[in-house]
Amino acid sequence: MKKIFSIIVAYNSNTEELSALIRRLKQQTDTIIICNNTSNDLSIRDDNLIIFNFHKNIGIAKAQSFGMKWAFSNGADFVLQVDQDSVPDKSMVSQLLETYQILENKGYNVGLVGPQDYDIITNEIRIARLNKGKQIENSRIFLVDSTLSSGSLISKKAYEIVGGMMDDLFIDLVDHEFCWRLRKSDFIVAKDLKAKLSHRLGNGKKRILGFLCVGVPAPIRHYYAFRNTIFLLSKNYAPLYWKLSSIVKLIFKIIVYPIMLDNGKSRLNYMLLGLKHGIKGRMGRID
Repeated sequence: MKKIFSIIVAYNSNTEELSALIRRLKQQTDTIIICNNTSNDLSIRDDNLIIFNFHKNIGIAKAQSFGMKWAFSNGADFVLQVDQDSVPDKSMVSQLLETYQILENKGYNVGLVGPQDYDIITNEIRIARLNKGKQIENSRIFLVDSTLSSGSLISKKAYEIVGGMMDDLFIDLVDHEFCWRLRKSDFIVAKDLKAKLSHRLGNGKKRILGFLCVGVPAPIRHYYAFRNTIFLLSKNYAPLYWKLSSIVKLIFKIIVYPIMLDNGKSRLNYMLLGLKHGIKGRMGRID
C-alpha cells in the first residue's frame, strides 16, 4: 500500500477552516504535515498530524521543500501539496493515485498528477486559456506543461531526481517552475479532470475594461509575480508560449492595473521594483 503524506503550508490561517481541511485529508492520506509560516505557533492536536512552526514567513516554496524532504525521509511514497484555502473532493486523492498507476502501466515516466480545480466561491471550472494540454486516448487525463501546486500528487522517484521547489522564488510561479523542471528531466505532468479540488485565488475577482475578469491579489504579490516572471524568462526549460504570453501580460498589467484596481500607486511601485529585482537576479523574500 502506497503511503501518501499531505503537506499544508499555513500562513495566517483560519483555524476552523484549517481544521476542516485536516479532517478531509485524514480520510484520504496517511500523515498530514503542516508547515506554519506564521509567527504564532499552531497547536492543533490530531492523530497523524505533524506541525513545523517556523515562527516567520519563509515562503511557500521553502516550506513545501521542507515538507517534501521530511515526508520522503520518513516513509512517504508520494506527497500531496495542498494550499490552506483549498478543499479536495472526497475521492480526489484516490483518483489521482489511480491515474498515476494507469499512466505508469502505459509506460509513462510520471512525475506529478494534478486535479481539476474550480473556484471555491463561484464553482467556476478553471480552464487554461493557452495550451490546454494533450488528451490521452479520449480519456479524462491530459498531459500538461504545468498545473496548480495545490492538489498535486508528487512521486518520491521524481523528488529524488529533481529535488524540491525553487526556494528563492518565495511565492508565485513556484508550481510552474517545478513542473517545467520535471519535464526537463523527462517526467510527465498530468491532469485528471475527474479529480476535483476547490480553490480560492487572491482576494476575489474584478471586471475591468467592461469585459475582462481578473484576479485581484494583494499589491505586494505583484512584486513577486513580476520579479519571478522576469527571472524565469531566462530559463531554457520555460516554454516559449509562456514566455511570449507573459511579456504581453506584464505590459498589460503595468499599464492597466494601477488605473483600474484599488491601491494603484502601491501596485505600480511593487511592479517596478519586481522588474528591477528580476533583472538584477535579486531573489528571496522582500524586506
